[in-house]
Amino acid sequence: MLSPSHKIREIVEEPQFSVELQELEPDAVRADDFVDGAKWVLSRNPEVGKKIGQLVWFLAMARSATGPAMVLYYTFDDDRVFLLSIQPAADEQFDQ
Repeated sequence: MLSPSHKIREIVEEPQFSVELQELEPDAVRADDFVDGAKWVLSRNPEVGKKIGQLVWFLAMARSATGPAMVLYYTFDDDRVFLLSIQPAADEQFDQ
């Protein structure tokens, strides 16, 4: 059994995130494959990203060799991680 500090949070995709992901990767299977790793990590340790506001964090995500890097914006509470937005990364965001 997981201790409370290792609790697995539910992942919630906000509508804006879902729309942006579909625009970036229209193939639903490939889109899911791309974000599954981030979901797994964030559900277990949402503080792995970088805090950029009082409640908003971001996680830089490497893309395949043919696509751009992405930045996933999210927030979380004790039970859930809310995926807010996903955007192509600016070089300086990905290098941090």
